[in-house]
Amino acid sequence: MSLITEKIKPSGQKSVLMNFKSWLREQPTIFAKIVVYIISVGFALLFFSLIVIAIGCDPLIAFKTLFSSSIGSLPRLIETLVITTPLIFTGVAVAIAFKINFWNLGVEGQLFWGAIALTYVGIFVTDVPPPIQFLLGFVLAFLMGGLWALIPGALKAYLRVNEIIVSIMLNFVTFLVVDYLASGPWHDPMGFEPLTYPVSESVTLPRLVLGTRFHIGLFIAILFAFLIYIILNKSRLGFEIKVVGDNAEAAKGCGINIARAVVLTSILSGGIAGLCGASEIAGVHHRLLRGISPGYGFTGIIIALLAKNHPIWVIPVAFFFAILLSGSNALQRTIMMPAGAVYAIQAIVALCILIPEYVLRR
Repeated sequence: MSLITEKIKPSGQKSVLMNFKSWLREQPTIFAKIVVYIISVGFALLFFSLIVIAIGCDPLIAFKTLFSSSIGSLPRLIETLVITTPLIFTGVAVAIAFKINFWNLGVEGQLFWGAIALTYVGIFVTDVPPPIQFLLGFVLAFLMGGLWALIPGALKAYLRVNEIIVSIMLNFVTFLVVDYLASGPWHDPMGFEPLTYPVSESVTLPRLVLGTRFHIGLFIAILFAFLIYIILNKSRLGFEIKVVGDNAEAAKGCGINIARAVVLTSILSGGIAGLCGASEIAGVHHRLLRGISPGYGFTGIIIALLAKNHPIWVIPVAFFFAILLSGSNALQRTIMMPAGAVYAIQAIVALCILIPEYVLRR
C-alpha cells in the first residue's frame, strides 16, 4: 500500500504543475507573464524576509524602511529617479548586446570611458561655442564607449574569442586609467581625494528641480530605450540582431553577415554605456572620480535579464532596482544590514524571477 502511495504522490504533484502550465497557456501572453512575475516576486519577498529574520529584525519594519526611504517623499523619490537614470542606460546597453548573444560584461568600463571623454571635453576643449562643446562631449562619449566595446566584439566576431573574459578584464584596465587621471594629470589640487578639475558648465545637463540632483538625463535615457526598441523592431540591423541571436546558423544560411552584426551591436551597446557615464558627469558629479558608479554596469546585467532584454521593460525594472539601491543606506542604519547585503538581495530577486519561469518553460 505504501508503494502505491509513493507512486501516486509524485504523479499528483506533477499533474498540479501540468494543470497550472496548461492554464497559463490558455491565458493571454501578457497576463501569463504577469502571473509568473507575481509568483516570482512573492518568492523574492519571502527570501528577503528570511534574511531580515536571520539578522534579528522585523521584516515589516524592513519593508517600510526600504520604501519610505526611497519613495516615501518627493525629495526621496527624486533621488531615486536620479539613480534610475544610469540604470536605464546600462540596462538598455546590456539588453541589446544580449539580444545577439554578445555577453557584454564590460558595461562598467565602457561607462567610465564615456565619463573620461566628456570630462576631457569639459576641461580642455573650451575654445569652441558652448553648443558645439556640449555636442562634442556626448558624441565623443558615445564613440569612446563604443570603441572600448568593439575590442571584445571584434575578437568574438572574427577570432571567436570569449567576450566574457575579455570584457571583464577590460573593466579593470579602465579603472586603472580613471585612477591615474583622477590622481595624476587631471587631478584637482583642491581636492582631498582622487578627482579631476570640474568640467565646464557648457557640457552640464540642466536640472529639472532646483536644489536637487534631478537632471534631464532621465528623459534622455528613456528616449534611448524607445530608440533601441524601434531599431530592434523596425530596422534591418534589428532584424539581423534577432535572427543571429535566435539561430546563428540559420542567419548564416540566410546570407546575414554575422560578424558585421556582432560588431555593430557591440559598438551600439558600448556607445549607450558611454552616454551613461557622460550623463553622470554632466548631470550629477561634474568631475571624474571612481565614485560616479557604484556598480551601475553590473546591476544593468541583472536588469536586462529580468526585463527579458526588452528595452521598454528595462525602465520599470531599473526603477525597482533604484528603490533597492536608494533604500539600502536606510536599511544599514535601521536594522544594521551589511552594505553588501543589497547586492545579495538583487541576486535573490533575479533568481526568484528567472528560475520559476525556466521551470514553467521546462
